Amino acid sequence: MKKLFLLLSLSACFACVNSAPVIVYNGDTLQLNREFRRRQTGSVKTSAVLPEISGIACSRVTPGYLWMESDDYSTIVATDDNGQKAYMKLRLSGIPSRSDWEDMCGGVYNGKNYLFVGAFGDNNEVNTNYYIFYFEEPEIVETSTTTTLPASYIKFEYPDGKSHNAEALMYDNVEQMLYVVTKVYYNVCSVYCLPMSMEYGTETQTLTYVCDLGKQGEQRFHLVTAADISPDGSQIIIKNHNNIIETQSVALLWKREGDESIRQTLLRQPGQIAAYQYEWQGEAVAWLDSDNFYTTSDEDEGNPPIFKYTRVDDTSLNANEDISKNDKPILVIRGNQLFITKQNSLYSLDGRQVK
Repeated sequence: MKKLFLLLSLSACFACVNSAPVIVYNGDTLQLNREFRRRQTGSVKTSAVLPEISGIACSRVTPGYLWMESDDYSTIVATDDNGQKAYMKLRLSGIPSRSDWEDMCGGVYNGKNYLFVGAFGDNNEVNTNYYIFYFEEPEIVETSTTTTLPASYIKFEYPDGKSHNAEALMYDNVEQMLYVVTKVYYNVCSVYCLPMSMEYGTETQTLTYVCDLGKQGEQRFHLVTAADISPDGSQIIIKNHNNIIETQSVALLWKREGDESIRQTLLRQPGQIAAYQYEWQGEAVAWLDSDNFYTTSDEDEGNPPIFKYTRVDDTSLNANEDISKNDKPILVIRGNQLFITKQNSLYSLDGRQVK
């Protein structure tokens, strides 16, 4: 009887690992998008790169590399998707002193590649200084010294004149528009926009309200921490995290149709990416192209994993590439911990390969 109970318990655990949470959005249960498979490409060696990761962007000037930034360290680092080495470190000059760098993204403006950093975190909603820093993306050259780059900034306020917390920034190459997504606890988050311009100077710009993400009163998609628009403008991903209720951490995908605006796209129901799995303090997402994106997290108890999600043709395959239904995995106990074995490899319950 004890053996039977253990087997049933293990089976239940395995089912939880592979099941996606049910999300109600705009009053309807979202459809699962099974187009992507996930694999871990590496993990960020925090002692060499950054203590925590709040935002990432794929390099367009030096393909194959990722730019990463951290909340309170005012440093931007270039690494690869293995994450074990910092190839280049940047410090920005000519910008206001502001902590809470919450997200970053890349984009093309006037024919040049730029990186944008959102310095607009405000957990207590008491701040009045919100910025987007931007600078022309440099070529990544391996060096042990920190490179100082001149940067510009856009100071902004919200249209209601109030303070808001935000952790997500994205740029649309089609509209040449910057988008800020607020982070709200137990209520809907909102999207705001501002046209990119290098002519704003030091004057405070007012964002334009775009839309809410869901309906007031819905609590299943709140705490937005990351967002990005694919380089061709066709895909929008917005993700959240909830460290208290893990089953409410999801990544939503909108597909742009024709020449519609980002607002028109966001007003339609998104799909819920089935392959996405909960990440502790997951605060970063970046499109490589319209078929591939990366995520990583603010994990502070070790080296946070880097995951790459790839669109596949056969959507009948399991969404998670790490643990495939094609080869039945076996649940095992090592010491006091539960693991999954498959093809002589060992995985944790959240799909990370251990060895």
